[in-house]
Amino acid sequence: MKTRKNSGRLVAQLRKIIGKSQSQFAAMIGVSKHTIISVENGRNSLSKNLAKRIEIATGADLLRGKLESPFHHEIYNRADFDRWREEFNPSNQDSALKKFDEMKIWLKVILLAAARSGRAGNRDRLPALCKSLAEWLDEAREKFKLQDEVDAILEDETRSMGRAAYSISDLLKEPDRAKTQLGEHGIDFNKIKKELKKHESGGWLIVDDEYRNDWWPGHSPYGILCRSRKLIPKAKYWIETFKRDSDNIRQLKKALKSTPLTSEAIELINAPMNQLNKIVKRVESDYPSKTPSK
Repeated sequence: MKTRKNSGRLVAQLRKIIGKSQSQFAAMIGVSKHTIISVENGRNSLSKNLAKRIEIATGADLLRGKLESPFHHEIYNRADFDRWREEFNPSNQDSALKKFDEMKIWLKVILLAAARSGRAGNRDRLPALCKSLAEWLDEAREKFKLQDEVDAILEDETRSMGRAAYSISDLLKEPDRAKTQLGEHGIDFNKIKKELKKHESGGWLIVDDEYRNDWWPGHSPYGILCRSRKLIPKAKYWIETFKRDSDNIRQLKKALKSTPLTSEAIELINAPMNQLNKIVKRVESDYPSKTPSK
């Protein structure tokens, strides 16, 4: 109990020295705020794994039972933290890219290993391994509180033009939903409602806008609207009428698959063959290639 309380006191002392709240300290080492609170108040002991995370993030080895500088035999202070981050474990883009280069070989090795048949009949391990890696990525994103940063990077790295198709009859049947859907594109449903009614039978509202990949580890890129525009000043939209022609539908579905996949595009691709027509040529000419990964 005495050791547990001492460890908790050291964690709290270290956290205050480097100027972190309990929530910020927890995010820095990838654990919950509750974990930090329970260690600091002595309810739970400081595990070796947690202590190692703290050491690699701050340079302070709390398993030694005292808060000592990693550079000299003196009490740990804020200058030690700043020096540790600058010289050994900086948290910047250059360091992140270097870590990626160091880690990607191990990712390749583990995936290739799972694809091979092992001893004692161990085989077919790749699918579950990929699922496990995707779950780890989700967990890391949450525990290190990286949601906003991940979204910002995806917005910058995967931004491209995409296309959505909305059934006009559906828009008119559900005006509240239509206002929300079109409002996300900056389109005022009430202003175009009169024109939409002229094309209620077989009509589709086609919208070109900026999309980026959503966070979905382990799956093919899935497009969602960007929060702001950089490629165009505003969304472009028009109305198309589609005939019940299976050849046209097949061409359209094939063409839409070459664009960033929005939820509307996926709905269109998976729809039964009973709609669609003129959009095919426009899609193929405007969007000849797939969404870039970067």
